[in-house]
Amino acid sequence: MLHLTQSGIQHAIQSYQADVALRHRSVYTRDQLDQFRRAAVMIPMFEYNNDWHILLTQRSDTVEDHRGQVAFPGGAREKEDKDLSETALREMQEEIGVKPEDVDIFGHLGDMSILTGFLVRIYVGRIPWPYEIKIAREEVKSVFSIPIPWLADSENHHIQFRNYAGREVPVIFFDYYDGYQLWGASAEMTLGLLKALNLSG
Repeated sequence: MLHLTQSGIQHAIQSYQADVALRHRSVYTRDQLDQFRRAAVMIPMFEYNNDWHILLTQRSDTVEDHRGQVAFPGGAREKEDKDLSETALREMQEEIGVKPEDVDIFGHLGDMSILTGFLVRIYVGRIPWPYEIKIAREEVKSVFSIPIPWLADSENHHIQFRNYAGREVPVIFFDYYDGYQLWGASAEMTLGLLKALNLSG
């Protein structure tokens, strides 16, 4: 069992956020940032049986992007969103019914560019558990969770190389857990969380 406290997680996320902000400014120019479409996701965390878990979704087979893939709640920023945290909270409520007022945001892990042209801000927040999940079936097929200790075990993930637009791209794959496989951008976000919590090698 990993001894993670809520205050410890919040401090670690906020410290990582400050560090990644400095690195982010050295990676992207203003012109490059303007070319991305902004989006946000939420990594929901909760405590259960003395361990922390993260909550994930499996996308439906009818959505436009990333059909059937494992993902965190989230999506593109809309004009009415005051900021990206509101984007993440709105999307989570729309997809799985978690109310914004029930989420304690720890901070974010910075922005990740993904191959589909989005720059995604990765928020981390605590939700109460148990919680009445209400799935939007047109977007989400199912919801499941994975314990942090399992994710932190380096034996449970590996890298494969996939061809994308004529070049070999490294892609992170976790082993199957309870019939689901976490891979790709969501797996990379998860490793970012583990790194922030000092749980990755």
